[in-house]
Amino acid sequence: MDLLPSHWLRSVFSIQRSVVFASSILLVACAVAPAQSIEPAPQEVASAEVVEPKKQPDLPLSAELVYDILTAEIAGQRGEIGIAAELYNNAANIVDSPAVAARSTQIANFTRNQPRINRALERWIEVDPNDADIYIMQVPFLLLKGDYAMVVKDVNTALSLAPEQSGVYLARVSDNLIELAQQEQALSVIEELKAFQNNDPEVIFVYARMQAFYKNYDTALLNVDKVLKNDAKRDDALILKAEILQRMGKGTSAMALLKKPATSDDASENMQFAYAKLLGENNKTEEAREIFLQLNADAPENEEVIFALGLIAIQGQDGQEAKHYFNQLIAMGDNGKQAAYFMGLAEQINHNNEAAMVWFDSVPVDSPRFEAAQSSYINLLADDGQMDKARLHLQLLRAEQPKNALQYYLFEASFLRERNQDQAAFDLYTEALQQFPGQTELLYGRAMVAERLNRLSILEDDLRAILKKEPNNSQALNALGYTLTDRTDRHQEALALISKAVEISPNDAFYLDSLAWAHYRLGHLDLAEKYIKQAVAIQSDAEFLAHLGEILWQRGKKVEAKKAWDDGLKKDPNNTLLRKTMSRFGQ
Repeated sequence: MDLLPSHWLRSVFSIQRSVVFASSILLVACAVAPAQSIEPAPQEVASAEVVEPKKQPDLPLSAELVYDILTAEIAGQRGEIGIAAELYNNAANIVDSPAVAARSTQIANFTRNQPRINRALERWIEVDPNDADIYIMQVPFLLLKGDYAMVVKDVNTALSLAPEQSGVYLARVSDNLIELAQQEQALSVIEELKAFQNNDPEVIFVYARMQAFYKNYDTALLNVDKVLKNDAKRDDALILKAEILQRMGKGTSAMALLKKPATSDDASENMQFAYAKLLGENNKTEEAREIFLQLNADAPENEEVIFALGLIAIQGQDGQEAKHYFNQLIAMGDNGKQAAYFMGLAEQINHNNEAAMVWFDSVPVDSPRFEAAQSSYINLLADDGQMDKARLHLQLLRAEQPKNALQYYLFEASFLRERNQDQAAFDLYTEALQQFPGQTELLYGRAMVAERLNRLSILEDDLRAILKKEPNNSQALNALGYTLTDRTDRHQEALALISKAVEISPNDAFYLDSLAWAHYRLGHLDLAEKYIKQAVAIQSDAEFLAHLGEILWQRGKKVEAKKAWDDGLKKDPNNTLLRKTMSRFGQ
């Protein structure tokens, strides 16, 4: 449950798909074509779309068939979906009708019962083997079974039956693969398709999109360039390439790629939108706003554009303008279920916290911004001195959403720790562990609070409980090891624990700092200096620099020590450990 980041805003506001906008503009709105998104839309396997069957000849009616269909429809209207599915299965087996088989599959989907769905799909294929949609519908269910060879076979069949639908089919299949298969297997399925081996542009495009999703940017670029070699003006490929370049930190190249096609007289709305997004991501907010304003003038009902303009206003700290756009979304039905959250942010900008709390509290549970809204709501309550009300609100959330109780316990405990209410956080972790005994995050959280409360025996018990279940939990190994060497004289035991953590994660700066400190406490000053310098080279943290200075001072390198401390003060002038360390050495 996270607050809106000041340097990055990710939204899953979605009419057709989601797009990520970057820091400076906080722009996140939905794009226009699923195939252009690097990130797939979440899939619900059991609610696969059933394409309306083509017009069929009249059925050879019989009493049994009529009875099954009519009774099934009545059962469905009463909410008895399982009964309806069984009756339609009977009907589908009485008559060789694609229409009845399609309806049977549709009802089976509603039951979310995989064997029942498979049975219905098999019957539909049996009566209408040339309907390509059926083969694509089977893909998620085959993936759940791990039958990747059959996935390849069915996709090949669908593409051969309806090559004109290849773009749509491949986009659906790639999203299924990303959702339901591991990276290596997902990419392998695409690579085994006949169309891929024949360098078909549609499948190469989808493959590039998947490689980008997996952050294999070089491979993604190589493949999207193959698509552009075939059609240099293909919008979705140009947009995908620009997105990849942006993620590689090549924003200037990304903008240059889209500038000409986005500013031409015949530029598509998709292209203009993508270019405006890039401008926003690269701190060119006003230029982005001008394009979005023009898009809004041309298509005033486009919710994506309205949403983008609202976010630009939020970024620019213009609460009134933000309210104008998000009010429009609310009036239009707020399909993304996020407008109320951003209205709350707008009211905060306007210093109207009471109104902001009303908006945050009104964000629906199924909104992608629900958790952020709850976070904002309780923090406003706490800032207003209403801690009891804030905690009561979180208790009510746990009661109303028992499936999310653990998440809310963790959030409340973190909330209390941030406000230095360590005993309250400790008590809450203890309460949560009664409901979720042995839960790793709760044990680790309580251990960290126990350290602040000087209850080291509880810290050790909790961390050892984690290590008993997860002996290679490097975080627990490091936390226990560092505490033992920093707060007790059990340095050799600590060294063994920390060494194991470093072995698991050799480039973790915090673990290297702990290793240095254990060697320091053991008097191994040369090793201590070696490892603390490695930690600082990875992450120049103020506390690491405090340790570096102390180790150097003890080695007689006082000038270097003072420089390390000065560097630490520049990074964090109020760091408690750094200040105490310098004071101990008269600095």
